[in-house]
Amino acid sequence: MAEDTGRVGRGDRIDALVERVLDERGKMMALEVSGPEVDQFVWRLDAALDGAFGHITSDVRVRMVLGSACTTAAKAVDQIVAALQLPYPAARGWGDLLDALGDRPVSRRECVVVADASELLRHEDHDRWRELVDTLRGGPYCLGGGWSTLVLADHRFAWERWVFRSVAEVPGLGS
Repeated sequence: MAEDTGRVGRGDRIDALVERVLDERGKMMALEVSGPEVDQFVWRLDAALDGAFGHITSDVRVRMVLGSACTTAAKAVDQIVAALQLPYPAARGWGDLLDALGDRPVSRRECVVVADASELLRHEDHDRWRELVDTLRGGPYCLGGGWSTLVLADHRFAWERWVFRSVAEVPGLGS
């Protein structure tokens, strides 16, 4: 997790987290971003992505998913379909959601931020969680030039009590 050293202000810390996301496109990372900071983080990340990649394409997207609304696979389907603006058939069920995520063009450039990420699929098994996060991140793709970065954001206390902590391999969390 990105640590707050105490020597920098909240805004500087958020800027440092944004820079980390920009540097690690196409990957998954867990960050310590508390509830009140999430809006500011997403806003700054969106602006930074537009500034960094707006000259290449104007279609860089930052989407936010609420992990606390996705504690089961059934709940996650509706939340993710709405947040990522997937086609209606993706809302039919888990398999259709994964198919729709896999059918997106490789030229897309997006960053999916999961707020309250320690709650994401907490009532499912780790394999289901892994299936989702592996589908939400990827790239950079050589032919399409796109990427999808997954940012799991939550506060330190939540990460310490995270249900998958012992089995998940998420950069920044350790085991």
